Amino acid sequence: MLCPAHVQSIAASVALVVAVMSVLGSDAHARPAAPMGLDYDSALTEGQWKLSYIYQRFDRKGLRRGTHKEKASDAATADLTQIPTELRTDVHTIEIHHAPFERLTVAIKIPVINHKMKQRDFPAGGGAGGDRYTTESSGVGDIEVVGVVPFMEKGEEKLDVHLGFRFPSGEISERDDVPDGMGGDTRVLLPRSMQTGSRTVAVVTGLSYRGDWEGLGWGVHGTGSIGFGENHRDYRAGNQVEFSGWLAHDVTSWLSGSFRLGFDYQVRSRGKRRAGPENHLDSFRNTTERKVLEVAPGVSVGVPGFEGQRVRFEAAWPVYQDAHATQIDRDWNLTAGWDWVF
Repeated sequence: MLCPAHVQSIAASVALVVAVMSVLGSDAHARPAAPMGLDYDSALTEGQWKLSYIYQRFDRKGLRRGTHKEKASDAATADLTQIPTELRTDVHTIEIHHAPFERLTVAIKIPVINHKMKQRDFPAGGGAGGDRYTTESSGVGDIEVVGVVPFMEKGEEKLDVHLGFRFPSGEISERDDVPDGMGGDTRVLLPRSMQTGSRTVAVVTGLSYRGDWEGLGWGVHGTGSIGFGENHRDYRAGNQVEFSGWLAHDVTSWLSGSFRLGFDYQVRSRGKRRAGPENHLDSFRNTTERKVLEVAPGVSVGVPGFEGQRVRFEAAWPVYQDAHATQIDRDWNLTAGWDWVF
């Protein structure tokens, strides 16, 4: 369930985007900017380059089991005593796109990730909690190299497909200090959600179908990732599928608004329970499976005096979540970025 504050935030954001689109009208160019929350949404024309910087904040608070909230004290057991209460992830990404040929755009994505998790220790496996502490990790994430191919273009409609690989450049051996229960600290392996990578190769694929109808941009977008093999801790990160439908409209030649409805399905990890400390909520492989439906209003602003440059923003809130077993709850996401096409 969404709290009243989240409902008000979503309603205000949606109302703002809709009001701006409908009241101000459009005197803009043919294709409004796609929402910020889409990966590899369009191929470039031959010879073009695109440089992007993207900042993402993922905020997670509380716990969820199935479609319902769960208390930390209820999630703790005799074998499961370290319970996360909040997880904040900041991702800074550099993207470089280039179209060396008419029918191929090559893209490379390099993320730098910072995780910060607040946790509680329940030494008795429930009831009153013990120590409260924070762990942190940071580093380069898994790098993606992808090819985007324009598959079809008819009138105002266009279909692009992409295929590539995610390489194991991130870490799965990050450690930090936690209380040892005797007044001191001990250094432990952090759980999977605190690692910056997967240490396995994954295939990344998807498609983007978009069009324009009397100045209203629309599209459907799907992506998927499939991992192969297992890392040196004997597990493989779960596969993931994402689908989005979206609308966008130019308000002026330099300002557009968008609205996206997205569905994210994260499959559980595969392998043994060596992903982190055995007594941590995130150590069990079945706790990664999740379905999320989210709404995401956004805006795109052209940079005055700098042709081909724009700044884009998107905020996303979940309206439905279904977590397999107990997991930390998704709260909201923010994506902001700068693009330069030349």
